[in-house]
Amino acid sequence: MRKTTGIIGTAAVIIVVAGAAAPWYTGKRIEQEFRQGVEQVSTSVPMEVTRYDRGWRTSEAVTRAVIETEDGAWPVDIHHHITHGPWGFGWAHIDSTPDFGEHQRAVAHYFGDQPPLEATTTVGFGNDVNIDWQSPAFDDTDVPEVPGARLAWGGMDGHYRLDGDRTASRLSIPALDFHSEDATLAVRSLSMEGSGAGGPEWPNMDHFWDGRFRTTLGQLNFQDDTEGVALKLGLDGQGQLQDNDDDGLSMTGSWQLSNMLLQDPSLTEPLVINNATQTLVLKGLPRDATRHLLIGLSNLDDSLDEDQISNQVQQMMTQYLMAVLQGTPTLETTVAGLDTPRGSLEGKLAINLEPGDGTERSPITSALARAALTLDMASDRTLLERLVTLSDPNARPASLLDGLEQEGLLVRDGERYRVDVRMDSRDLRVNGESHPELYMMLPLLLMSLNG
Repeated sequence: MRKTTGIIGTAAVIIVVAGAAAPWYTGKRIEQEFRQGVEQVSTSVPMEVTRYDRGWRTSEAVTRAVIETEDGAWPVDIHHHITHGPWGFGWAHIDSTPDFGEHQRAVAHYFGDQPPLEATTTVGFGNDVNIDWQSPAFDDTDVPEVPGARLAWGGMDGHYRLDGDRTASRLSIPALDFHSEDATLAVRSLSMEGSGAGGPEWPNMDHFWDGRFRTTLGQLNFQDDTEGVALKLGLDGQGQLQDNDDDGLSMTGSWQLSNMLLQDPSLTEPLVINNATQTLVLKGLPRDATRHLLIGLSNLDDSLDEDQISNQVQQMMTQYLMAVLQGTPTLETTVAGLDTPRGSLEGKLAINLEPGDGTERSPITSALARAALTLDMASDRTLLERLVTLSDPNARPASLLDGLEQEGLLVRDGERYRVDVRMDSRDLRVNGESHPELYMMLPLLLMSLNG
């Protein structure tokens, strides 16, 4: 009996010691992972660990992030309370709250005693990471920097998950209202969600481009009386990026605009769209060139000015286009319905490049020799006249449309026009008629676009 009791007692001691040591050991590993994670984040947002006090069951840490604003660098300290596992939640549970330092009083003007942003991170036993964040709402409040202005915030909540090399995220903002003597901004029901490849190994992983995303906006209302600018719209857009192995990459997207109004001094009259739906499908995109493009875009130097960044992006996109044209991509875009007070438009454009024989001397020449294009479009005459006027206020749309009809480039169907274009490596046909003069102009057009 004494022997049995001794065995039980020894086992109990081992269990107690192991239970006491586990959080300490876990805390040590958590600190290593925490510092590595901050180092990875610092490649996109300057951030460093300024303090880490590790305890047995819990630790306290502070990271400092530097946000660049128009008024200069804005350091933000983020306080982290870390609870060590292994317990029911996993390896670690982290509560994070930012401290805005000298700007804390300005933030408290809107949020009072509530933290403006809180985040909770959980690291599970499978090393999956879940982050939940939320920002509390506040009622209509004066804006001290803008006399007479008021701001209301409907709050925000979001979630991020990393599981292996897959990520998923969502963000929701119910409402935002700002109004002053000469400007108004109102946002209703903004939500964004996405999933795809990610994590520390991106983009050096298989199927690095797989992903889905969706953005919905119930209503945006912006008006600036000083500049004479106004914009109203609703939006629902979604897309998918997919790696199709031997067939290369594909991208599909669709978006729908509703109740759109654009007013600008450069426009002779406001642009109004009741509803518009468009889809886009790209297939056969080159994997290596796409990887190079995405890495380049993610590594743009933030210290450059807007023009320099724009030039870099343009160079990257031009190089990428040349790489795409050397393959056999296909493009298809459809306007299911563009409905405006001046009429409607619908149409479909499809372009595909056939395999080449290797004798072409340039990507542009090769693309033209291998391209097949189809275009079917129909529109009300009043809408076409409006589109012509928008592109050139000095144009005479009625005369232009009549001329195109006489040349056979447009076909009248009651009060609507339609056009049917077919192009291959030998000819360009518009509404069934061959137009060699237009076909000969295409190389010049493509080279001008390339330049």
